[in-house]
Amino acid sequence: MGKITVVGVGPGSGAYLLPAAREAIEGADILAGGARHLAPYRGDGRELIPLEGKLDPFLDLLDEKRRRGNVALLLSGDPCFYSLLGKISARFSPEEYEVVPGLSSFQLLFARLGLPWSDAVLASLHGRPLEDAACHLSEGRATLFFLDGHNTGPRVASYLKGLGLPDRRVVLAENLGYDDERITRTTLFALAEGGEEGSLALLLLEAGPLPRSATGALPDGWFTRRGGVPLSKEPCRAMAASLLHPLEGRNILEVGSGSGGITAELARRAGRGRVYSVESSPEALAVAEENVRRAGVSHSVTFTRGTAPEALASLPPCSRAVVGGHGGRAEAVISAVWEKLLPGGRILVTANMPSTADCAWRTLRSLGAAPEVLHLAASSSAPAGDSWMLKGANPVFIIFADKDGQAIEG
Repeated sequence: MGKITVVGVGPGSGAYLLPAAREAIEGADILAGGARHLAPYRGDGRELIPLEGKLDPFLDLLDEKRRRGNVALLLSGDPCFYSLLGKISARFSPEEYEVVPGLSSFQLLFARLGLPWSDAVLASLHGRPLEDAACHLSEGRATLFFLDGHNTGPRVASYLKGLGLPDRRVVLAENLGYDDERITRTTLFALAEGGEEGSLALLLLEAGPLPRSATGALPDGWFTRRGGVPLSKEPCRAMAASLLHPLEGRNILEVGSGSGGITAELARRAGRGRVYSVESSPEALAVAEENVRRAGVSHSVTFTRGTAPEALASLPPCSRAVVGGHGGRAEAVISAVWEKLLPGGRILVTANMPSTADCAWRTLRSLGAAPEVLHLAASSSAPAGDSWMLKGANPVFIIFADKDGQAIEG
């Protein structure tokens, strides 16, 4: 029985095909991959399997073919970096395939520019939501995006400009390693005006200031409001995010999306984590979805319309949890959320009424936790003639506890 060899063929030109990759291709009985990767081998007598259509039938075919001989699957760049290798490793056992690395197009771009890439943020928008771009921005590091025919350079630039990202120098690289290679040095705002580009493109943004929506807590006036849908005030949202730190990479459960205020703040700090937010009101859910989309983090949030605690059953375990709404069933909701919380995780409950705060405290105590209570009574300045005065926001109680009595994990 043969084996599948996943071969990185580099960014395009055969000049960048590594010797080990060339040897693997020459020793294969069957070649599979995209049309442009297979083109040089047409007519050499071997069977060619084009990568087209749905992926599962293609993998089924590879599994069948490897039983008759050695199969080389040719993939762009380095197969260990944003490629089909994840699907291959999930489908086949380690004994059924091997990997030959290749040179990635981003390495070629940095070489063309004469710049190191060790400190750059590398991200892919290939087949991914455009909103993913927002969570990869860095004030002190250059950001490189892999693009596709939908998320083109002009479209990404226009989106980032719309988020409020200040103008900066960018490089758009197209068809690297091919005869029609083109590298364009321009600015973000100029690129946002549009233009044609090849389907194989990279976009490099230099480091620079981030938009207001990417730093600190979003101001109350930024959010879309509708009817009587509640919105947690900026001090409460900032305090909640701080008490739940660190959020990077975490699964976070929220009960009571409201206008999506806390939802957005958590998602903006979760990076590659995910917020699972439950809301019973369709009106509130629509507002929350809009605000999360405007914040550029909809790719990191899964909304569930339903009533807690019943709606929590299908959601995964989490290491952070927020209860902001309970529909008059605070004890049952908090208990159900506690069951979802992983050891070492933290739960946080916000409450406007002392009776709700006391219920949360007593419920967490009954579950074996050692809850703490904060009373947040924030004031902000407002104009008063030629001076200013303080206007107080409604006070809020924040009750939080760590599972198993452990200090919050770092």
